[in-house]
Amino acid sequence: MKRTFKLSTGVFGEGDPKICAPIVGRTKEDIFKAAEVIAKTEADVVEWRGDWFDRVEDRDELLEVLQGIRGRIREKALLFTLRTVYEGGQLAVMKDTYYELNERAARSGYVDLVDVEAFREEERTSEEIRKLQSAGVHVIASFHNFDRTPDREELIRRLTRMQEMGADVAKIAVMPQSREDVMTLMEATMEADHSLDIPVVTMSMGRLGVLSRLAGTLTGSAMTFASVGEASAPGQIPIEQMRVFCQLLSMK
Repeated sequence: MKRTFKLSTGVFGEGDPKICAPIVGRTKEDIFKAAEVIAKTEADVVEWRGDWFDRVEDRDELLEVLQGIRGRIREKALLFTLRTVYEGGQLAVMKDTYYELNERAARSGYVDLVDVEAFREEERTSEEIRKLQSAGVHVIASFHNFDRTPDREELIRRLTRMQEMGADVAKIAVMPQSREDVMTLMEATMEADHSLDIPVVTMSMGRLGVLSRLAGTLTGSAMTFASVGEASAPGQIPIEQMRVFCQLLSMK
């Protein structure tokens, strides 16, 4: 049986895919403004991409922004993500700093989920996941490739390894170079959804991959990302369109 878990907006890994709206502001003012806009949408999860924030390494600033977002998004779940330059993000820091920032966010009391790059330092990931979970958050182990799509076996191997590391959710985002790449990602998602005990979240990025973001109900991807204002990754579509597509695919 799938190891689902409860969020304020429903059960993660059960029913229709959750819709996540990212915040990518550079300043506190931009971040808080985006949180206020997203609070009025049908997003289930709000992702703060902390790597976009100019002062994310300042402990007091980090906690102030988390508190500010929490107060503005009300009942929506909050996901904290630091995407490093190694996986297509904005943050270039030493490994110890990366893990320390994630732990600060987890211990803040404002966050429901934390994203951890699973293969940044693979032998350390399991230990970090346990630390974050002990702080009371759920952990998404993730892998991103902005250049290509690995073959189906490699995708499934990585998702399976994330489960072995102890993650609550296994996530992969890859860039397609062909329609076949999109199908490879979607087939791997269906297989992993059937074989793994934890929810999986996958997406094929860019224009070619838009279908994968819409088809979570069919493939078993437990969450999809939609834009409210500036997108955090190539291929995100506006949240209003995403909600309509999800409802159509679930026949509601």
